[in-house]
Amino acid sequence: MIRKSWIEKYEVLILIVLGLIVLRMPSLFEPYWYGDEGIYLTLGMALRKGLVFYRDIHDNKPPLLYLVAALAQTQFWFRFMLLWWHAATTVVVYKLAELIFSGVKNKATVILTTVIFVALTLFFEGNIANGEIFMILPVTVGMLIINQKSKIKNQKYISNIKYFVVGLMFAVGFLFKVPVGFDFLAAVVFLIIGEIRGIREMWKKIWSRELWLMAAGFAMPILISVVYYTKQGAFEPYVRSALMQNIGYLQSWKTGNHSSGGFAMGSGLAQRGMGLILATAAIWWAGKRLGVDRQSQFAGLWFLYSLFGALLPSRPYPHYLIQVAVPAAILTSMVIYGKQTATRVGLLGLGAAGMMTYFSIGFWSYPILPYYQNFLDFTLMKKTRDDYFSYFGNRVLDNYKLAGYLRIATDEGDRIFVWGDEPFIYPLAERLPAGRYTTAYHVADFNGYVETIEAIDKTRPAAIIKYLTEDRIFPELDRELGDFYIKGPQFGEAVVYHRIKDRDRESR
Repeated sequence: MIRKSWIEKYEVLILIVLGLIVLRMPSLFEPYWYGDEGIYLTLGMALRKGLVFYRDIHDNKPPLLYLVAALAQTQFWFRFMLLWWHAATTVVVYKLAELIFSGVKNKATVILTTVIFVALTLFFEGNIANGEIFMILPVTVGMLIINQKSKIKNQKYISNIKYFVVGLMFAVGFLFKVPVGFDFLAAVVFLIIGEIRGIREMWKKIWSRELWLMAAGFAMPILISVVYYTKQGAFEPYVRSALMQNIGYLQSWKTGNHSSGGFAMGSGLAQRGMGLILATAAIWWAGKRLGVDRQSQFAGLWFLYSLFGALLPSRPYPHYLIQVAVPAAILTSMVIYGKQTATRVGLLGLGAAGMMTYFSIGFWSYPILPYYQNFLDFTLMKKTRDDYFSYFGNRVLDNYKLAGYLRIATDEGDRIFVWGDEPFIYPLAERLPAGRYTTAYHVADFNGYVETIEAIDKTRPAAIIKYLTEDRIFPELDRELGDFYIKGPQFGEAVVYHRIKDRDRESR
C-alpha cells in the first residue's frame, strides 16, 4: 500500500524522469568528439597516474569536474554518471516547484516547471558533461532548503545547521564552476530583502548569525581546496586559473572591447553591476509597495543573478545558459499561472530582457531532431558505425584510427604531444600529454610556448601529432621535430612524428 500510494503520488515525476532517461540514452553512445570532455578526461587520467591538477596538468575550472572524470575514466561512464546526476536534479527541481507553488491548487504549474527545465537543459547542450550541468544540482538543493525555511510558519529562523548546509551546497556548485557565486549572492539577497524596511534593518540582517553561518559553509570547502593545492605546490596556478578565471572576461567587459557580441560591446562591468543593483532594488520595492509575494521575488532574483553569472564571459556557448535553466523554468510558470498583474508584468519584463540578451550575444545552437534521427538510424542498422560517428565531425573516424595506432606504436608509460585542438586523443590513446597543456589554444592563450617546449625536452614524448589545419605558429616545435623526430603515418589532417631514439643518446 505504501509503495502504491508513493507511486500514485509521484507518477508524473516518475514519467518525466523516465522520459529524461530515454532522451539522454543516445548520449551514452556518442564517440569522443567534444573538446572540453576530452580535456576533463585527460585531467582525470592524469590524476589517476599521480599528477596534480594545475601544477602538472592545466585547465581553468575548479577541481570537482575533473574528479568526476577521474572516477568515470571513459566517456561512457562520464555520461552515465551525468545521466543519473541530472535525473536527481530533475527530482529536486520538482520538489522545489512543489514548495514554490504550494498555494496553487493546479498541479500543472509544478509539472510545467519540471518539463521546461528538462527541455531547456536539452536545448542548452545538456547531453555534454560540462560543469554547468553538474553544478545546478547542489545549487538547487540549496535553494530548496531556503524555501523550506520560508514556508515554516511561526518560526523566525531555521536551525543554524541548515544555513551552514546551504552554504556547503553552493560551495560544491562553486567547485564545479565559479559563476555559482552569483547564485549564492542571489540567495543572500533574497534572505535579506524580504525582512527589511530600511538601511538599519538591512545592516542588522547582514550581520545576523544565519547569514554568517551560510557564508562560512560557502567559504570553508573553497579554503580547504586552496590549502590542499598550496601544499601540493599549486597555489598560484590554482587560484589564478581555476578560481579567478573570469578576471579576463571582466576586463573585456570593462573596456568594452570583447569581440563576442553586442551585449558586451560599449558597456562596462560597472554599468552592468549598476543595472543589477537597480533591478534588485526594484524587486524589493515591488514586494514592499506592490505586494509582490516572496516566491515571485525569489524567482526574479535567482533568474537575475544567475543570468548575470552565465553571461559574464559574453561568449556564445549554449551550455553557459544551463545555469539559468531552473529559475527560468520557475519564472515561466509564474508568468503563465500567476494571479498578480504586477508580478506577471515584472517577471515577463525580466524574461524579455533575458531573451534580448540571448539574441544579442548570438548563442550557438545544435540541431536536436537530426541528432536523434542519427541515433535511431544507427540502432535500426540503417547506418554503419562509421557513418554514425561521422555525424559528429569529419575528424572523428581519423582520430579513432590515430588513437588506436598510438596505443600500438607507443609504450604505456610514454608521453605524447598533440599540436591541435583535439584533446580527446589523450584519453583515447591512454597516453598523458608531454606538458601541462592539452590543446594548442591553451598554449596560445596562456603564452605557454616556452613552458611547452621545455616540457617536450624533458619528457621526450614518443610521438608528436601535428594537425595540418593548425594555423598557430610554433617555430620551436618545428625545430624540435626536425632535430629529434621522423615523420610517420598520416591520419586525415593529423601527421604523426616518432622520436628518434639514437638522437636521444647523442643528445646525452
